[in-house]
Amino acid sequence: MNRNRDINAPIRIVLLGSDTVVGEALLLFSAELPEFEWYSLSCNELFKHDYSSEFLQGIECDVIIDALSMDRCLDSRYQSFRNALVDYSERSNTQVVMISSALVFSGDKETAYDENDLPDSKDSYSLSLIESENCFLSLSQNIVLRTGWLFSGKNDDFVCRTIDLIKKRVNLAHNDSFVGSPSPVSDLARVILTMIKQHYNGSTNTGVYHYCCSEEISWYGFVEAILATAGQFDPKAPVSVEAISDCFPDSEDIVLVRRQSLSCRRVFNHFGVKQRPWRASLRKLVKDLYQRI
Repeated sequence: MNRNRDINAPIRIVLLGSDTVVGEALLLFSAELPEFEWYSLSCNELFKHDYSSEFLQGIECDVIIDALSMDRCLDSRYQSFRNALVDYSERSNTQVVMISSALVFSGDKETAYDENDLPDSKDSYSLSLIESENCFLSLSQNIVLRTGWLFSGKNDDFVCRTIDLIKKRVNLAHNDSFVGSPSPVSDLARVILTMIKQHYNGSTNTGVYHYCCSEEISWYGFVEAILATAGQFDPKAPVSVEAISDCFPDSEDIVLVRRQSLSCRRVFNHFGVKQRPWRASLRKLVKDLYQRI
């Protein structure tokens, strides 16, 4: 980041993956915020460059947001692009903010994961995310921000699909073996931009951070919350959800709970970012979904 610039000048951000859920939320959230100046590239535009860093030639920026990671981490082209981006970050000393996921953890911990916990998930998606995290974190100026269950009301996300099933009067049955913290993607956008703004104004905090909303809930409980909210706008909505638990083969009484929730104390201590509740955002989203033609 160029510290010789006018402190009142807009923060120049390169957004990679402007058509992802996180990318769209960032642009929407900042639409009326003059302190940010965007150079945005969609996934399709990046494909034209074969996921290399050539598109950054001649562009002056203060920070790069990698919003592609969660969507494209298994794509070999993204992995080549990521390596080129790390090289660019090192050569130009430009900060990269990578958006990652709680899915880097196996879920075996009995409490929320904090930033000192080592990622230990073994599936291919998680391993690819972990590899990308390590690449970006090899440079001291970069940030990895992990988040939890995102909902947006766009791109046929989980809340949208659940509301669609409710409207079709389909009986709802969902797994009760996962615990996490739902978060509206707009709230994640708020946090990302807060961190970037503070870094631009002199903060030296970097490394791994976690952010999700404040209330932990099971996956089954989240579906119940969607259903209860839908009932405020749809008198014919079902009144209950069937829980489906993953049990050990030799016992139906022992339930294996996979924890996908995150401790967010560090982002508060370093950036003053407070967790917000997710229920008000869920109600607004469900109301909007029922008002759509």
